Amino acid sequence: MKCPKKNIDKCAKIVASMSKKILQFKKWLKITKKFIKKLLKIGRKKMAKILVTGAAGYIGSHLCLKLLKENFKIIGLDNFSTGFLEPVEILKNKFSNFEFINLDLADEEKLSEIFEKNEIKSVIHLAAKIDVAESVQKPSLYLKENYENSVKLINKAVEFGISKIISSSTAAVYGNPVYTPIDEKHPTNPLSPYGQTKLDFEKYLEKIKNLNYVIFRYFNVGGSDSNGLIGKSHLKSNDLIENIIKTILGQKPEFQIFGSDYQTKDGTSVRDLIHVEDVANAHFLALQEMEKHKLNTVYNLGSESGYTVLEILGQAEKIAGKNIPVKKQPRRDGDIAVSVATSQKAKNELNWEISPKNLEKIITTDLNWRKKHPLGYTK
Repeated sequence: MKCPKKNIDKCAKIVASMSKKILQFKKWLKITKKFIKKLLKIGRKKMAKILVTGAAGYIGSHLCLKLLKENFKIIGLDNFSTGFLEPVEILKNKFSNFEFINLDLADEEKLSEIFEKNEIKSVIHLAAKIDVAESVQKPSLYLKENYENSVKLINKAVEFGISKIISSSTAAVYGNPVYTPIDEKHPTNPLSPYGQTKLDFEKYLEKIKNLNYVIFRYFNVGGSDSNGLIGKSHLKSNDLIENIIKTILGQKPEFQIFGSDYQTKDGTSVRDLIHVEDVANAHFLALQEMEKHKLNTVYNLGSESGYTVLEILGQAEKIAGKNIPVKKQPRRDGDIAVSVATSQKAKNELNWEISPKNLEKIITTDLNWRKKHPLGYTK
């Protein structure tokens, strides 16, 4: 660039200005490159494969939906003993980052093949038998499904160098509450083979060296996807909300209340209910936290306050816009007056939160989904 002598000062200022802009551009470019690298790193982390067992089940399908929305690549496993094909097909059609394999966890050879062929970063283990009454009748089945198969899965994961494990457990490990709300330090005293097998597996996880694990103890989970994509299809269940929904839809003549003489504010038992999307979010938050440091701990997932059966019924009538026929029955053997968790630990350590208007959301999303799918999933 040539500058006439009389305009030297002016040219010098132009050059200085250009040099300043070039330096600013270089600085901006450097920052942009760092930012892009960071985004790519995050992207790679999010696209790491997560293995989810029980992916065709109620909680499993909703968890897969949450993680798929967060751009995780999911390999879902299920043997359809209690799960459904429909939610799997829905997720496969909507998300390219979802792969599903029909597999029984007892098949160690196939498990090895899956771990060998895939870069799996974490395992979320939800597959289990969960019927308390059935567990009393068939304890050997529950030992095999909930403990022995779970041990095979985790041993195989460890064999292939996977250390991050999230496992679903249950409030049933506590048995009858000694105090409420129940925290994670509450004594464990399972009253059924179901609760015992889940507790035994918890203890097995604790013994494995160099593991980074989280155990979630669920209380009562309800609700369906807020957008109605997938839902709860527990038609054979004795679940409280399920029986209310059936009565609203005319699939049952009346809703039965077992026990109205408990020492509670209205005489009916108190139950802890939490939305399935909140449960799914807890798993997502745990995955994020496990990237930062080892957790190796147990978290309760519950509403903390609980609701009486009459409160749940009243909310359901308000949402449905009609009275629900009720028949009061005597207490059932083994029923507990109050079962409520404190989830303060999950709130403090995972920054987990319960949905506002939790009970209303549970009933509304379940009812909306069931109105469109009165028979639940058909396959």
